[in-house]
Amino acid sequence: MSVKILPKGFIPNFLYDTVKDVCSSFRNMDECYLRHEEKIGRLFGLYGRFLERHPVKILVIVIAMNCLLGLGMLRLEVESGAERLYTPVNSQASKDRDYLENIYPSERDFKSVDAWEVLILTKDRGNMLTSAFLDDIKSVDNYIRNLIFITASEAASTFTELCLNRIGVCLVSGDIFLSNDFTQNMLANNITYPIFKQTSLSSLLASPSASNGLLTSAIGVKLTYYLRSGYSDQFINAIPGAIVTISELAYSCSSALDDEIEKNIGGDILFYVLTLALMMTYASIATSRMNCNFIADRSFLGQAGVFAAVLSVLPSFGFVSLIGVKYMSIVGVIPFLIIGIGIDDVFILMSGIADAKSIKKSSVSDRIYFMMKTSGIAITITSVTDFLAFLIGASSIFISVRNFCIYIGVAVLFCYFNQMTIFSACIVIHERRIKSNRHCVACCVTTKDKESLREDGETGCLLYACAGYPPKDRRDVDSPLERYPKKLIQKIVSYLALKIMIIFCFAIYIGFSVYGAVHLRQGISLQNIVADDSFFHKYATWLEEYFRTEITLSFNVKYNQTYSSAWTQSVLTSVQNTAKKDKEIDSNSELNWLTAFKQSTLYVDTSESAFITALQTFLTNMTQYASDVVIDSTGSTIISSRFYLKTNNLKSTYDQGQMMLRMREVTDNSAIPMIVYSDPFIFFEQFVEILPSTLQTVGIAIVVIIVVTIFFMPHPTLITIIAVSLFTILLGVFGFMYYWDISLSSISMIHLVMTVGFSVDFSAHICHAYLAVDSDNRDAKVQLALDRSGGPIFNAAVSTLLGVSVLGFANSYIFKTFGKLMFLVIFIGLAHSVLLIPVILSFIGPLNNKGEDKESGETSPIPGPNSKARSGPV
Repeated sequence: MSVKILPKGFIPNFLYDTVKDVCSSFRNMDECYLRHEEKIGRLFGLYGRFLERHPVKILVIVIAMNCLLGLGMLRLEVESGAERLYTPVNSQASKDRDYLENIYPSERDFKSVDAWEVLILTKDRGNMLTSAFLDDIKSVDNYIRNLIFITASEAASTFTELCLNRIGVCLVSGDIFLSNDFTQNMLANNITYPIFKQTSLSSLLASPSASNGLLTSAIGVKLTYYLRSGYSDQFINAIPGAIVTISELAYSCSSALDDEIEKNIGGDILFYVLTLALMMTYASIATSRMNCNFIADRSFLGQAGVFAAVLSVLPSFGFVSLIGVKYMSIVGVIPFLIIGIGIDDVFILMSGIADAKSIKKSSVSDRIYFMMKTSGIAITITSVTDFLAFLIGASSIFISVRNFCIYIGVAVLFCYFNQMTIFSACIVIHERRIKSNRHCVACCVTTKDKESLREDGETGCLLYACAGYPPKDRRDVDSPLERYPKKLIQKIVSYLALKIMIIFCFAIYIGFSVYGAVHLRQGISLQNIVADDSFFHKYATWLEEYFRTEITLSFNVKYNQTYSSAWTQSVLTSVQNTAKKDKEIDSNSELNWLTAFKQSTLYVDTSESAFITALQTFLTNMTQYASDVVIDSTGSTIISSRFYLKTNNLKSTYDQGQMMLRMREVTDNSAIPMIVYSDPFIFFEQFVEILPSTLQTVGIAIVVIIVVTIFFMPHPTLITIIAVSLFTILLGVFGFMYYWDISLSSISMIHLVMTVGFSVDFSAHICHAYLAVDSDNRDAKVQLALDRSGGPIFNAAVSTLLGVSVLGFANSYIFKTFGKLMFLVIFIGLAHSVLLIPVILSFIGPLNNKGEDKESGETSPIPGPNSKARSGPV
């Protein structure tokens, strides 16, 4: 019976025509698919015969090569810094900052400055407008300025000696609360709000409230101290010593976030080790028959497979270090991924050798040939698609994503290489041992079955410790964890009522996924990145809960302009007024040197030179504007100038990103070239770029994966099923991120790129097994495909789920996010591969009937749902 394929219109015409042209020499499309599979399989089979002849040589050479490449880790360099890793490369904000640093001296000064930030709140969250609270503020200020001794150049210095100063005064944001003016006006209930003495209080006060323009209450203040960089760690160690009476402190510094992320990941080493141990233990148990057959036992073989996967981390890290790609803390999750991929390959290869003709009826060479011809192709499909997914991710505009994808992509290649060499060589040695009836532990001892040992007079423990016999079929080697789960799955997908229920459940799943994907949040809360007991967690929580997020924007004129011209002034005024009309801009707050200058008695506009001469006098008297105008050395031209506006309270990362884009649109439309900039724009770029970058990377990866799958498995029906399942799996991952409170950020993007490769693995395994099975009955083909791939898929998924579930208890946000997303993609992928896809295949799967298998010479049985007959070779 010929294979029934989908109609031409179901897939793109160019793809259908291409496949048809390639296969035009064959009798029909069905024959094309079969011969294509046969041709590729023969190449893998020939490699298997070569491997069977030289297992020990290959084993020694490949292990030595792994170790030698691992020496490259001696050149390992570490990449750190949240801005460097998690913001887009060459973003508009970074370019604008570089430009402004070359124009404004004050920008260059701040580049090498540390900011010590202290939040002081009343303990009972009551009103801070009391003398006792002001005493606490002054006590903390005195402690920071004079009692924290900083070791600099082998000498102890105080903040006052190292601070960034303006006109001989240390620069401290919030020092208005330390002034006598504030104290006197507070006692007189006369603190104007939001502006007091030309200082904006709205972003400096915690939970402020006002009435009739006067401050009535607040629960705390924010103080920021600026000094030369390099002393933050000494501040963090010393600040808990500040003495307060009615208040409490939270604090941070410029490098706190980076330091706490590194410390957080380092504190999760215990979970790291425990996870690896669980995955290795499960792999050993799942590959052991546990029936005291010491010839057929495969538990040591399973451990060899895990060893080959773990070993692949060494050469991959060494090679990537040699080519100059820097290590990041997030790369620490790669061993989990590689072991998961490696275990998947281990179960598939072991399933392939178990499906081969009995070792008593064939040679080791024939069995290895069969294993490579079937399972070798299967793990090649998944390894190549995983690698290509990460290769696409390496083109990301985020350094964290790029470096991670390079590390994991190379690790996937080495894992595949090790499985095809080290582990496969171990399988050859294992098969030779079985052929010689030798013990699985004491390999030099030849053993017999129990009856033969009894006839030889053996009794007691020796009878059970040495007995064994070569396996006759896969039932003699399948462990309970391989045998019973797939039997349950086979029963579930064999009844029409349950099939309908499965489709209904997946329809509900799609609905929830779409809703979650539409409502998925972007950005990340800082307190979620660090441990709950971290000082930075307390600081970030207070900052988000009690303080307004107001962004100060500078509007910078790029080139020389004639500022005495009425036209120039009107353009600048128009830009300012247009910006103020935006819903997120505070129209009552501005800092504009030109407006202040025009209102002063010094203003002159008779000529540009007279304008600049008068302006220089004005700036000398009004020091708050001194850094906002840059005049050339001759004093004849204004090189650049800027004015400031402030936003309203912007908590949403989406609103922050959109506000940045709208303000850029205002300056882009200006008749005078201008730049709008704020320091947070560097991080706002992430909020703008993360969604399109993620969709682009994931989309390209999906297309490339499908193309590669077509090469190895060119059947339109199966390709369509794999493509649709890939889309629905990823949709589920995106959607359920919303329910699991995972936002879309550069950190989660790294894991999302990772999930693309994993999404296709299990689907490809079950579809490839279905295609290779010979039968003219769809239900029978599904049963046989599950018999061959169901156990390996289930155990590979469970071993990975068992490992990543431990990460749910980790402190690190990076590890937690990795664990959650891995759990999602593995669980959803498992459900697709063992439930949904078998059901779909039972309705529309392609059929073929080659009759007799060429390799084994056995006819594949067609069991019913409850049949105990083993599957034929596939």
